Amino acid sequence: MNFISKRLSPPVLKVSVLGFTLMEVAVALLILSMVLASSLQLVGQYADERVLMRERFLANRVAWNRLLEKYQELEGWHSRGLLTTRRKEGSEIQGGTDWQWKLGVEEAMGQQLYRFEATVVKGSKKRPSSALAVFLIDDSRRE
Repeated sequence: MNFISKRLSPPVLKVSVLGFTLMEVAVALLILSMVLASSLQLVGQYADERVLMRERFLANRVAWNRLLEKYQELEGWHSRGLLTTRRKEGSEIQGGTDWQWKLGVEEAMGQQLYRFEATVVKGSKKRPSSALAVFLIDDSRRE
């Protein structure tokens, strides 16, 4: 009986899996390198954006400082001789960086309505980092 059962059973194939083929490893490394390269690029872009956002934030603070000083002067909150808004340009250190600012004034619609624009440039750059404008009534500019 033992002899018959051995004869009727199908032959056993010995299949051994030793590992991945060279092609499979190469494809896996290619996919991994693409994922790592794109993630490094994203991290680099994130770091660059943080630097630009910080620079823009500080430049906006400098511009708002100039415009608020002008507003305070026009509202009579300070004596006119003590403020720096009589100057049309100057520099300010904000966040450890030297910022150059210019305050421009032009007539707007209305009898005493003027547009005050503060433009801020970082160091020796030519392109403004910030340009903010506000419309104010200036009684002292009557003609």
